[in-house]
Amino acid sequence: MTEQSVTDSVQKPPHVVVLSFSYHPPGRVRTYVDELVSVGVEVDLLLAEVRSTEELELDPRVKVHTVLDIDETNLPVRRVERAIVFTVWEKTLGKARTLTMDRRALRPVDVVLDYAKRGQGYVSRGFHYRLFFPAFKVARPWILTRKARGLIDGLDLANVDRIVAADPPSVPMAWRLARRYPDVRVTSALDRKPYLEDGAD
Repeated sequence: MTEQSVTDSVQKPPHVVVLSFSYHPPGRVRTYVDELVSVGVEVDLLLAEVRSTEELELDPRVKVHTVLDIDETNLPVRRVERAIVFTVWEKTLGKARTLTMDRRALRPVDVVLDYAKRGQGYVSRGFHYRLFFPAFKVARPWILTRKARGLIDGLDLANVDRIVAADPPSVPMAWRLARRYPDVRVTSALDRKPYLEDGAD
């Protein structure tokens, strides 16, 4: 090993990548990354979307990345569901009512359409909150994992000290990274022991 290599290895700070795919990173995650950078650890924090960074107060030395550069509600699957479940029916019934409103002869039809529109709203909201959203919540970590490929390729994860899955939605991404980088420690523990003297968890 050359003298320059020895110098580089001594000066290189530890590097931790933290994954947090909740809609907003929990307080314990924010505290964790702040504590690490305060003692000289290089930290990359990967978040789900741009909205995840709203009102996010972190040490400026934390490098923040987002998987999505759009609002999560604008993902194709969300747009399609919104169009089919809400928009199409609302526009169809709304257009029909423009033909029956204020027409005495069509008053009975207008009443039926009014009830149909109210019922459609109830059914659509029920489908969205009781069926679609729970299913989307399960699929969301895997969607983010797939969308994160480009971001991951741009980071030098092969040379980091550890990758931390800081919340349940980030576990699938961590699992995939563990397979891709078998020499890197991947964990779900917010472990401070290797970096802080008191080692508090």
